[in-house]
Amino acid sequence: MERKKVYWSKAFFWGTVTAILYAILFTYSGFILHMAYTTPTACVVGHDAAAVYYHKATLEACTAKGGEMVTGNWWHVLVPISIAFAISFTHGAFTGLFWELMGLKPAPRKEK
Repeated sequence: MERKKVYWSKAFFWGTVTAILYAILFTYSGFILHMAYTTPTACVVGHDAAAVYYHKATLEACTAKGGEMVTGNWWHVLVPISIAFAISFTHGAFTGLFWELMGLKPAPRKEK
């Protein structure tokens, strides 16, 4: 019974961390998309979630569409990748503990 209490507390912890990370992901989705799309230099037309990004656009074409040129930075790609790894890790930890609490375990391997 004591082992099950430990699993419940760990599952609750990892489930809470996962929920917080998903809330951050959805709350700051416009910023995260901006970071992902501006790894190369891009023309940005609009703001936040409604923004449209054009890569390899010239300054003249960008201003004609009413946009602005944003200089790209290679490290912008690290933000979405870091968030994906963090969510993947926490969600995996939570899911493993959840199925353990539900009593589902892999079948034992049969020796040949």
